[in-house]
Formats: sequence, C-alpha cells, structure tokens
Amino acid sequence: MRICGIVSEYNPFHNGHKIHIEQTRKKTGADLVVCVMSGNFVQRGEPALFDKWTRAYCAVLGGADAVIELPMLSAVQSAEGFAYGGINTLDALGADYISFGSETDDIETLKETAYTLFKEQRSFKRSLKQNLASGVSFPKARMQAAFPDASEDIAKPNAILAVEYIKAIYKTRTPIEPVAIKRVGQGYHSEDISTELSSATAIRLAVQKGNLSKGLASMPDECAGYISTMLGRGLLPVFPEDFDNELLYRLRLGGPEYISTLHEVSEGLENRIFEAAKNCTTRQELIERIKTKRYTYTRISRILLYALFGITRSMVEKHNKKLPQHLHILAVKNSGVLSALSKKSYAPLVTGKSDGYSRLDIGASDVYALTQNTPPFNDTSRDYTQKLIMLES
Repeated sequence: MRICGIVSEYNPFHNGHKIHIEQTRKKTGADLVVCVMSGNFVQRGEPALFDKWTRAYCAVLGGADAVIELPMLSAVQSAEGFAYGGINTLDALGADYISFGSETDDIETLKETAYTLFKEQRSFKRSLKQNLASGVSFPKARMQAAFPDASEDIAKPNAILAVEYIKAIYKTRTPIEPVAIKRVGQGYHSEDISTELSSATAIRLAVQKGNLSKGLASMPDECAGYISTMLGRGLLPVFPEDFDNELLYRLRLGGPEYISTLHEVSEGLENRIFEAAKNCTTRQELIERIKTKRYTYTRISRILLYALFGITRSMVEKHNKKLPQHLHILAVKNSGVLSALSKKSYAPLVTGKSDGYSRLDIGASDVYALTQNTPPFNDTSRDYTQKLIMLES
C-alpha cells in the first residue's frame, strides 16, 4: 500500500485541485491520495471561505481518498512552519510521497534550492542580506540568494512552498519522496474569474462580491452542486472582516505588552500595531497602515490572526518540537480507506470525540461557528459531534 500526500488548504476546492489529484495519482501510481488540509483558518491569516468539513467533502468528491486536518498551529504559520507541519503529519501517516503543485516542476532545482536553505551557508546569508537591502521581499530575496541562476518561477508562491516541503524532508529525515506537478491555470494571486481554471483567490473574491455563480463555475460540477446545497441549508461564506470587532478588542485591550508576545512580532513592531489599532476601525485598515516592504501584507495578516487567538511565540515553538499525537480524519472515500490508513499510520487516527484535540483547534472551530446562523454550521464543539464524512457507505 503506497500513499501519496498533498498538503492543502482547498480554500475553496476548484478545478485545478481536481487536476492536481488526478495527475498525482497518475505520476506516482499511489494506491491512496491523502490530503492534509488546513482547518477553519488558513496560512494567509484569514478564515477559510467555507468550514473544514464542507471543504473536506469537496476534496473527496474531487478525487481524494481521505482528508486529514492540519493542526491550526501549523496551518497558520509562514511557509516554513506550514510545510514542516505538513511533512510531520504525512510522516506520521506513513506516506511514501508528497505531491505539490509548483510554477516549475524542475525537481532537481527545487531540491538544490531547498538544500542550500537547509544548510544556510555563509555565502547564502551574505547574498540574502544584500537582496533584502535592495528592497526585495523576504521570500524572493531568500530564493534568489539560494539559487541566483534559477528562473523567476522559483520565487513564485507555490514554488517557494515546494522548496519548504523539501527542506522539511531534509530536516525531519523522512523517506518521503517529493513529486512536483506543473501548476496549470491562473496564477496564485490572479483575480481573473473568467476561466474554468481560475485561482482560489479569484473564486473567493467573486463570492465576496456576490458573483456566486462565477465562483461555482470554477469548481468541479459535483463540488459546485454540493456547495449550492449547503448554502441552501444555511451555510454562510466567511470573510476576514467578519472578525474585525473581535480583533480590535483584543489589540486595544491587550496593548503593546500582549502584542509583543505574539508569534512573528519583533523589533518593536508591537508599538506600530497598537498605534494602528487605536486609530483604525477595520482589519483591512490595520494591515494597510502597518505593512512595509519588510513586513508584508501576509505577515501582518498572520500576526493579526495570532492576536485574535492569543498565539504566542512560545506556543508555536513548543508545537514545532512535538510529533503529531493523533491524526484527525475529516473525510474518507469509504471504510476500506480508513482501514488501510490505520494499518500504516504511526499515530492514532481520530474520527470523533478525542482528548487529543488541542484547546486551540476546538476553540478555532467554535469561534468560526460565530459567523453562522443555522445548525450544524453554528454548533459549538462540532469537532466532537460531527460524524466522519464517508462518501461511499
């Protein structure tokens, strides 16, 4: 039994994701394709458009054999922490491969770049410092320093994440084999909703603007149908501004002392954030006022999510030192998949109530439920009450 893992957000699941799963199965010959997916909050520091159970159902409809939740403390870190958490989860699962979409499928270049980052040689550090001084963003500066002769594709979002997966493989010494799939369709940040291969960014924006039909058109038919049904039953899309008041409350009440303890806050940034919080009334205003060339939009967005949940540096450091204690299974194609995973995984599989859940993961589900008006979407402790999604009984 050979398993290929995909670390994902599926925010939301779209046609490009379905193609990636199909190509992964074909390229690796894996018996099972298992997706490790972010929960209700994602790496950009935002709530997912739809809850984790809705997105997991779409993933199995779109071809995945199973969906496992990536713990929140991994899911909301920068690319390095996100990838490290994903690899640790796949290793605990007993996965043989990890497949990732990338702007380049030159696996040797990706490996070389990852190895340079892993070793952090003196020449690399010197080049990184020079690139940062020129005003280049940190992710691009690091990629250019690691492999200056590579194509521009190496510094694009999915390629950067691909490098981090491989670097995490070196760090954990897992035998998982990396497999690169050439990304198809619109770019990661593209807002073009006019094609069947529009990006998740474009789909979220279309839904937010009220163009639901255009967003659904970029999803596989079976997923679009399921989302439509859930919306008819009361499911509400969730957007970052839905937590504006709660965020400002935490920042203003906590002050610089509280903000300074948060993960990724350094060099007096807490004062800049607090001053903005006293004068802004929305999360978007906050980010625009705080961000600089050094502190990017995405980093500030993550910090604001840390502020909302009280995620400190020490919490993240402790989490990153631990191996997965359990694997939270959100969805499977059928009972045979669950049986096969239980035989190969190194960590216990959890499908319902468990003492293994962290308070933060449970709390994240409960906070997300505040955006909903009808059950089961607004249920508290849903991690305990939600039945395992099984596509085929």
